[in-house]
Amino acid sequence: MKSKERHDLRRNELLELLSNPRELARRYGLTILIIVLAAVVAIWLIVRASGAEDRKWRRAWLPLERALATYNEEQLRAIAGEPKTKPLLRAWANIKRGELLYNRTQQGEYFQQTAAREELLRQAINCHQQALRIGQEWREVVGQATIGLGLCYENLGRFNQARQQYEQIISQAEERFAGTIWLAKAQSRLDKAQNRKSLDYLADEKVVFEP
Repeated sequence: MKSKERHDLRRNELLELLSNPRELARRYGLTILIIVLAAVVAIWLIVRASGAEDRKWRRAWLPLERALATYNEEQLRAIAGEPKTKPLLRAWANIKRGELLYNRTQQGEYFQQTAAREELLRQAINCHQQALRIGQEWREVVGQATIGLGLCYENLGRFNQARQQYEQIISQAEERFAGTIWLAKAQSRLDKAQNRKSLDYLADEKVVFEP
């Protein structure tokens, strides 16, 4: 029998079998059942693993959320300094601690106390720098920490360094920060400086991070 004839014969047998569900079930029912069960089990395992990972991440984030809810700097410091903590969480703990320290400098009790204010700002700068060292691969970390650094430098009167932070974000606009809040913030700070021909005036402008 020629190859084409064998092929046509097999195709006809297959079509006849598919048109007869009872015969199909009789001959291949067990095999089909095993395949279906295997697929169901595989899907269940994938969903279960995904859910377990989600629960694991939620548990990992809980200490950070509690620290933010109570404005607890010591808890943020502990999370940021724990080597076993996931790098992303450590980076955000550093950022949020830096923002907490910065926000204190905008309050009345510190705003007029130069020495205490400058010390808090230096600590905040260190927090944001730590976040950048840990979390360079995450755009959100880089954007938030860089804006934080810029504001801290402004309030210390280090205006060239502040401008450099904002320009870093703008220089990466197309490949990393297009359409983001960090690009908008960086451009806003530079626009204000350009309108006044200097960043000097921004040192007296209170800007508070949202918790």
